[in-house]
Amino acid sequence: MINSLKYISTRGSAPELSFKDVIFEGLASDGGLYVPKHWPCLSNELIDSFSSMTYQEIAYEVISPYIDSTLSDEDLKAIIKKSYSCFDNTEITPLTKLDNKNYLLELYHGPTYAFKDVAMQFISQLMNFYLNENKQSINILGATSGDTGAAAIEGFKNVKSAKIFILHPYNKISEVQRKFMTTIKSENVFNIAIKGSFDDCQNIIKKIFSDNDYKKEKSLTAINSINWSRIMCQMVYYFYTLSRIKSKDKKVLFSVPTGNFGDILAGYISKKMGLKIDMLNIATNDNDILTRTLMTGRHQLQGVIETTSPSIDIQISSNFERLLYDITQDSNYVSNLMNELKRTGKYTLKENDLITMRKSFCSYSVSEEESANIIKNTFEKYKVIIDPHTAVGLSSAQKCDKEYDIMITLSTAHPAKFKDTVSNLLHNEEFITKKVSNILKLDENMTILDNDIDVVRNFITGNI
Repeated sequence: MINSLKYISTRGSAPELSFKDVIFEGLASDGGLYVPKHWPCLSNELIDSFSSMTYQEIAYEVISPYIDSTLSDEDLKAIIKKSYSCFDNTEITPLTKLDNKNYLLELYHGPTYAFKDVAMQFISQLMNFYLNENKQSINILGATSGDTGAAAIEGFKNVKSAKIFILHPYNKISEVQRKFMTTIKSENVFNIAIKGSFDDCQNIIKKIFSDNDYKKEKSLTAINSINWSRIMCQMVYYFYTLSRIKSKDKKVLFSVPTGNFGDILAGYISKKMGLKIDMLNIATNDNDILTRTLMTGRHQLQGVIETTSPSIDIQISSNFERLLYDITQDSNYVSNLMNELKRTGKYTLKENDLITMRKSFCSYSVSEEESANIIKNTFEKYKVIIDPHTAVGLSSAQKCDKEYDIMITLSTAHPAKFKDTVSNLLHNEEFITKKVSNILKLDENMTILDNDIDVVRNFITGNI
């Protein structure tokens, strides 16, 4: 690789880092998130050629501009090949056409049935490559609203140079989501159930990472979507999607069920890189902070509401900070907003920034009743079974302007991960796979802890 792209913090006070360093750093030392100094742009000719490429070949072309000389072309291609060798569909993220306008992008063909596998399989192979090369070991921390943790554990369970600690909100994710994590038998895996919400879990992780001395002493790294490599991997399937659809001279909208804003941010960056996306729809459930923000400019935290789409039961959307920085290019402004959010639980965007944001994003929230209805209607009309998160995305898309010729909803999880919700609505259990049935019979291993940073940090210290 001959690229020399550097990464900077959204808050402006952390040192610039190279690709290799930013992968292991996670949260910047000033509390911000790392972003590239500029967005690489792919030529129209290259993007057009993706139609004859495999998913893995497209991944190489999209990811390689962000890599530096620490990884050769051959090593990157080998990592990509190995990362997606465990997916159950050769297309990796296949498309399902519902009708002439609506498509589902199936992101659940990885080992844990969720879109998080697309990034986590790559990141585990990437980190393992660097760790083996330098004979180092790390300790990985993450918080999950249901799917990130399982994907991370699956990716790192055989990485001997890493221990992994995953926090999830106790009794607030589906049984299948939990068991994908807690039934893994590996000495380097630690499941921690926090008596609180996902936002509580995420705040604990952020506080631990804000202690730079502790982070360095314990060789900690993050695999939440605060880690740049997560976003980088997710950009690939946006390019893949439009390489498989005839979208020339058509208006295209992607609808993304959104909690932490990472998945939809990947679409925004793809657009910055040259992909023709007309609009990105932020699909929210009853936890509609981003919908309210885009409508009013007022970003205000409220209590988390438990829904049947728990992976987006989130109020603090970490990756929204990356969008704010990209739109404003003002690290002081972003830092002040984040400090205000921490201090008061709210902030207000400038009108010009809101106008800019609305050029790329729209947002509609979906009630529990609407989500249930779309699951039933999609099955009745198309004989396609979707999970509650996909239902939020699909229902939200239907509220968007009718001007779009093509609407692609990201189907982020297999319905079997939410079998109780879906089977109760459809009176059908044929979609529950043998893999899920077997997992439900296995014993679990997790530690239940109070929502207290000191308690969690002591647990981590005692097991490193």
